[in-house]
Amino acid sequence: MRGRLVMMVAVALGLLAGSCTWNNNDRGTAGEAQALVDKAIARFQEAGPEAAFAEINDRKGRFVDRDLYIFVIGPDKIIAAHGADAARIGMNVMELKDVDGKLYGPELAAAPAEGAWVDYKFKNPVSGEVEPKSSWVKSVDGYVFGCGYYKP
Repeated sequence: MRGRLVMMVAVALGLLAGSCTWNNNDRGTAGEAQALVDKAIARFQEAGPEAAFAEINDRKGRFVDRDLYIFVIGPDKIIAAHGADAARIGMNVMELKDVDGKLYGPELAAAPAEGAWVDYKFKNPVSGEVEPKSSWVKSVDGYVFGCGYYKP
């Protein structure tokens, strides 16, 4: 009887633990972030900035996938589109710092056409926690397109 009770408690705890955490399948990857940037750039080149940015800003649209989302920096260094937080649109990226005081905005804005990774800490929209993040950024026609993945 005692063995059966221990087994039932173990199973219950396992189910509870599984429901309280999110696994790696819930997290985007570096490759997925790069692919989402390429997809956003293709849409920008096909439809122009107004239509592309409207789609990027849609939190339920095709440019948001789990904890991955597109952000766009305009030629004026102002955030032009943001798939996770519309309140960030209009912010000057040159002033962006992470929780450790790292000034990461200028690194984002300096993205080359071939792309580059920028590391900083940022709030994960899925977990709600500040986590290490690496964003893939590429410059196209004066705009910077980016998407980052969170590192557990």
